[in-house]
Amino acid sequence: MRRVSLFACVIFCLTVYHIQAQIAWDAEKFMPLSEVQPGMKGKGYTVFSGTTVEEFDFEVVSVYYNRFPGLHIVWAKGLSDNFKKTGSAGGMSGSPTYINGRLMGALSRSYRNQREHANLFGITPIEFMVKVTEYGMQPNLSYHGTRLFNLDTQTVATDIKTLSTLFPNNNNIYPQQPIDSFQPDGLSEQLKVPVAMSGINSEAIRFYKPLFDQFNLMPLEAPGGGSPIKKSPVEQGQIVGIAYARGDYTAFGYGTITYIDGDQLLAYGHSRNGEGNINLPISGGYVHFIMPGRYRSSKVASATQIIGTLVQDRQAAIAGITGSHPSYIPITLNMETSDGVLHHKSYEVIRHRSFTPTYIEAGAESLVRALEFAVADYTLTINATITLKEQPGLLPREIIYKNVYSGSSPTYGVTNVLRPPLLQLSNNSYTPVEFEKVALNLKLEDKRRIALIEGLWIDKQRYRPGETVEVVLTLRPHLENPITQIGTITIPSDAPDGLITLLAMNATTDQQWQRSRAPFNFRPKNINQLVKILQQRESNTDIIFELSLNQPGLTVQGEEFSDLPTSVTSVMNSAKQVGANGYTRRTTLHRDRISTNYVIFGSGVLELVVDRNAH
Repeated sequence: MRRVSLFACVIFCLTVYHIQAQIAWDAEKFMPLSEVQPGMKGKGYTVFSGTTVEEFDFEVVSVYYNRFPGLHIVWAKGLSDNFKKTGSAGGMSGSPTYINGRLMGALSRSYRNQREHANLFGITPIEFMVKVTEYGMQPNLSYHGTRLFNLDTQTVATDIKTLSTLFPNNNNIYPQQPIDSFQPDGLSEQLKVPVAMSGINSEAIRFYKPLFDQFNLMPLEAPGGGSPIKKSPVEQGQIVGIAYARGDYTAFGYGTITYIDGDQLLAYGHSRNGEGNINLPISGGYVHFIMPGRYRSSKVASATQIIGTLVQDRQAAIAGITGSHPSYIPITLNMETSDGVLHHKSYEVIRHRSFTPTYIEAGAESLVRALEFAVADYTLTINATITLKEQPGLLPREIIYKNVYSGSSPTYGVTNVLRPPLLQLSNNSYTPVEFEKVALNLKLEDKRRIALIEGLWIDKQRYRPGETVEVVLTLRPHLENPITQIGTITIPSDAPDGLITLLAMNATTDQQWQRSRAPFNFRPKNINQLVKILQQRESNTDIIFELSLNQPGLTVQGEEFSDLPTSVTSVMNSAKQVGANGYTRRTTLHRDRISTNYVIFGSGVLELVVDRNAH
């Protein structure tokens, strides 16, 4: 018993030690800010190409005290030809700077639009970076990432046009301003973190720009094959960052390692996103080249091997530990292209509330565009399965979508299927949700297979309860003559006498109508109701018929009740409470559908009379 207790004590002490472990100040290795003076000269270290760390000379120009409260910045200018050619480039954040053989800090800031050979850059003193490790060097196992998107989980967005509301402070999701937005020359800024993505195009960058701007990221094009080497050195001056996506689609955000002490490292000289105690995988990198920029140059790099875990993301630096790392989410994409060839692609993405949906969707779009085409007549059949990790009270674990899309851009179908559930589940307010895997099976035809509902009619105006209504529809296929489609819907035997409405709709119109008719049906109160709502999708190739009555109903805790006595509805939806219950605009009597060979657009409305004495 004593041996067990002693063993437990040793384990506890080791755990406490590791949690409290931090990089200690070493006056022989580090130079404090108090010793830094203008005119001092030193050497910086960074990778200009490949994985070779090169030195460059600099001279201290001045010291900004309290550039931010409690944080001072050393300003210097580069003297060497290699630095003069590039200036302070994106991806150099964290490049270590030494004076008299002691580490003084990390390159972290700069001005835009500097005149040739000015080459001013800001340095975060190492003494502030070292203090970041005092927060602890253990990963935060409950970390799920910042909830960036201001999603109203009371309203589950399913129509792609409504998604502009997901991006706060940006009314147009396709902004017209230049990708690198305006920054006054007189203001310095921390260097943006480049994110090199394969298969990215200008339209996608415009769409995701609000996300990149809020996290101080700068999107760049990267080679889909990744790095020509698979393993890079883990040392000061080398590339380090987050491989947001790995595999057949890649996305890598990176800076530079400033200092390594055992299994601990410091980098960037500024925050990544400023999320505090975190838990994300970090990777080494390879620099393809430094791309000259209109405002600032940038390293173009690809991820190499995973080297460990990022555990702290603070104002003065990021800090990580080498070794083990958190897992990725596997994504598979199997696609039969219009030539009949089946392609198998796969990639994996990090676990993060905001970035997981972004990079799953961006990867799928990129691969579809690469395998087939970006804009042309198409018909895309999608079978998507989003599998959630098992957790108590979560049923079901699989969200399955099967649908057909047709139009001019095949990536629209992929976006429409993936974006709503991924964003809503990642940013839900009920419980953290972890994705286990995502599988996409796609089949693409290079023709447009759509039809518009042009008209509908019925053979009479009055029907008895229980009688079947035959509906004749006129459909106009794309660039073809109109055709006739016949469907039926039966009036319920208990339908009251009076006027009722017959709707014939495509899937999108049906979604919009249901949310307008009974909005409280789409305000989930728990994670299972949210999953249920996300799976309520009609097929785009069906025509949906609905008979409805101009009679209000009531939604209670996400469940709809119709034909309730007035006394009951008034009590359940009293003025003493708000938010839990709500009225429906109309009551649905019956729904039915017919399948077609087309993706249906449009709708039609007719009114008929229920009359028990009708002939």
